Parts: sequence; structure tokens; C-alpha cells
Amino acid sequence: MSGPDHRPGSAQGDPPGKVVEITVRLLASYRRYLPADHDERAGYAVRVVPGTPAGQLLHELPIPAGDRYTFFINGRHADRDQVLREGDVLSVFPAVGGG
Repeated sequence: MSGPDHRPGSAQGDPPGKVVEITVRLLASYRRYLPADHDERAGYAVRVVPGTPAGQLLHELPIPAGDRYTFFINGRHADRDQVLREGDVLSVFPAVGGG
């Protein structure tokens, strides 16, 4: 996932090669999964096919399978089915437990 042209997803009706760019921010203990050359505050750019839902990209991030996490798109709690759009910021951090 460290490559500059990560293209998960597929969208019918879009011209081949068309992509949208979003920013992924891995927060708290997930910072250790950031590509080595990226600023942890700024995140890193990811290109996806138009129509890609957040859940599909989340599945492809370098977060261990089975981890529980919370995510926001543009600072708002989002649904895994929400379609990512040009300029979106996807912020992901581990779930906090307790009681």
C-alpha cells in the first residue's frame, strides 16, 4: 500500500484510468503502519477508482486483520458503504475499550 498509485475498487461507467485522490491518516498506534517517508500528521495520498466505498479501502489498509477500529471521513463518523470522493480525508484509529 505504500505505492503512489493504489487503485482498489471498480466503478462501472467510468473511463479506464480515471481515479480520485483521497488522504489516509492512520492515527494513534496505527501510525506505525504509515509508509516510512510520510508525515504522520499529514497522512498519505491514495488513488482509488470512482465509486470505491470506504469499507473496501479500509480492508486494503495495512491494519492487522481482526483489529477493531473507528474511522471518519472529513472529520465525521462514516459508514463503510460511503463512497469516497476526490479530496476526502479518511482518518482511522484503533477502537478504545473500557467501561
